[in-house]
Amino acid sequence: MTIPDIARQPEVFLKMLKAEQEGLLEIRIEMQQSHEFKKVLQNCMVSDNYSEVADAWNEERKKALEIAIHKLTRVMVKSVKENMRNECESEVLKACREEYSRKLDQAPYKPKGMVLGTIPRVLALSCGAGDPNRGDPIYWAWVEEDGRVMENGKLAGIARDERARGELAELIQRRKPDVLGVSGFTLEAHKLIQDVQDLVRDRGLRGADFDDPDTDEMRSEPLEVIVVNDEVARLYRDSPRALQDHPGLSSDTRYCIALAKYMQNPMKEYAALGKDVISLMFHPCQHLVPENKLRKQLETAMVDMVNLCGIDINEAVNDVYTQNLLPYICGLGPRKAVGVIKAININGGVVNTRDELVGDPEAHKLPVVGPRVWNNCASFLMIEYDPSMPTSDYLDNTRVHPEDYELGRKMAADALEMDEEDIKAEVDEGGPGAVVRKLIRDDEQEKVNDLILEEYAEQLERNFNQRKRATLETIRAELQQPYEELRRNFAMLSDEEIFTMLTGETKDTLCEDMVVSVNVRVVKDDFLIVKLDSGLEGKVESHDAVSNDMPLNSVFSQGMAAQAKVLSIDRREFSLRLSMREDQIKRPFRRRLNNLPDQWDSKQEADDKDQLRVKDVVTGRAQRVIKHPLFRPFNATQAEEYLGSQSPGDAVIRPSS
Repeated sequence: MTIPDIARQPEVFLKMLKAEQEGLLEIRIEMQQSHEFKKVLQNCMVSDNYSEVADAWNEERKKALEIAIHKLTRVMVKSVKENMRNECESEVLKACREEYSRKLDQAPYKPKGMVLGTIPRVLALSCGAGDPNRGDPIYWAWVEEDGRVMENGKLAGIARDERARGELAELIQRRKPDVLGVSGFTLEAHKLIQDVQDLVRDRGLRGADFDDPDTDEMRSEPLEVIVVNDEVARLYRDSPRALQDHPGLSSDTRYCIALAKYMQNPMKEYAALGKDVISLMFHPCQHLVPENKLRKQLETAMVDMVNLCGIDINEAVNDVYTQNLLPYICGLGPRKAVGVIKAININGGVVNTRDELVGDPEAHKLPVVGPRVWNNCASFLMIEYDPSMPTSDYLDNTRVHPEDYELGRKMAADALEMDEEDIKAEVDEGGPGAVVRKLIRDDEQEKVNDLILEEYAEQLERNFNQRKRATLETIRAELQQPYEELRRNFAMLSDEEIFTMLTGETKDTLCEDMVVSVNVRVVKDDFLIVKLDSGLEGKVESHDAVSNDMPLNSVFSQGMAAQAKVLSIDRREFSLRLSMREDQIKRPFRRRLNNLPDQWDSKQEADDKDQLRVKDVVTGRAQRVIKHPLFRPFNATQAEEYLGSQSPGDAVIRPSS
């Protein structure tokens, strides 16, 4: 492979390095046109004189050059390999960061009729790893919009038990959830999802009422059933944090609580994982990069999203989940975040204005952060605006930095067409934020859209040498809707993602033409029903089961283990069509390789296989690939030489003679 090929597929080179580390292969890096390079160097060194002495010196120069090139080549190979490793790791880390950013960039599930960012009331259900049709219970949890778990319980299978269906319908009608969240560990969860959807449709269950802006009347929509991504819930259900939060609840109930909270704010749930976040899958080759580098990349993605959304500092004081976001605020960090919470509690547990964060001697408030840290973090710590409090500043609830408050106040005054005397009178009576308070009180925020911000920007640049065009746009947006939700809508899982989540099968582990092990469950006259190890069931038509007209029950029996070839997969319906004919199974499965032109040396591959066959004939045994970190394909002498340079206690596992 050439370096450009590796750059296009960085994970390939990382796998090669891992295989080399385990002694499965050797990576050789060679310089192209090395002979010409050596020749150029020789021409620069040798003498043009003709004599025995000159010839002797030229020979010495050539020997010295050979030694130098040998050492230089070793240094260059090591450097090139390390640089290539770093570049490939950077590409994989970049992909991990982008995938994590995509997971974080989703707002809470939006209830029907509500604005984006509204926290839903969720009823989450799951059968865990059980099967309700065999008597295993269905667990549920009701979580309010403030994150409190108000009620939980368990039901019998609703597919066959009419009483359980009535209990679930009564619960939904009594609690009026905004959405139903369902998930699980096995294929039985797919059946539960279908049962819940059927119940909602048959009973005509609807969500909470909302005000329709088109008709100015209250109405409701059919209740939506969402399949929830459970990657966070699986880590949470039996974690020490879950046991501390809900010590008296079962593991499956805690799983349902995590599902509901994920729908209410995915970013908080990812932040609460802490160091366990690297347990999630972002890239198939993330295990080939150092954990510290991966953790750092994931932290930068969290920093970007947390600062985009901001934090209500008073909410963080009282809510542990919100406190998990505080270390990612610009200017803070784990140590300063803990200090901020302690200082606010000493000051009374409430922050009234952003200025209080740097101390207020008149109100006997101690500094929470220093001036420099405050300058970095102030605009990302919001304080909810309270019109009943004269000291409450509306701009403290926006993304506007305190150093730009005067710009916001001037824009509000111009939008209200107030002259200097009116502004002075308003400020004397209500303080610096009085003009903005008047704009909000009179509900005239839309007037800021009439302002010509280009003229503002030109005046600021001309008079104060400040470029504030983007800041002015931010101020205008924040005056109309403070801390507007900028994340994307809640991400619904695709059919492919649901299939993988419930079965564990991906396109690499299960695809068309692949031969799989199956267990015969049902034998009929014209078809078979078989089951895979993952729980998936497939159908085998009679013409795909036998190559003659023999009855199926004479060839197959219930409980029989066999091999089958996958003909087609319906990932939406979780069904397969298979063939058990011998001629189909014997046809080998060839995985499609997306190699670029001239990227793979087929001739070298054939030569290597021939060498292995020759070696097998000589040694009398087949070559095996042993996946063990201590295994090396050494003989006794090679093993002794290898261990000679290792630390005491190191060991090698080698093939037996």
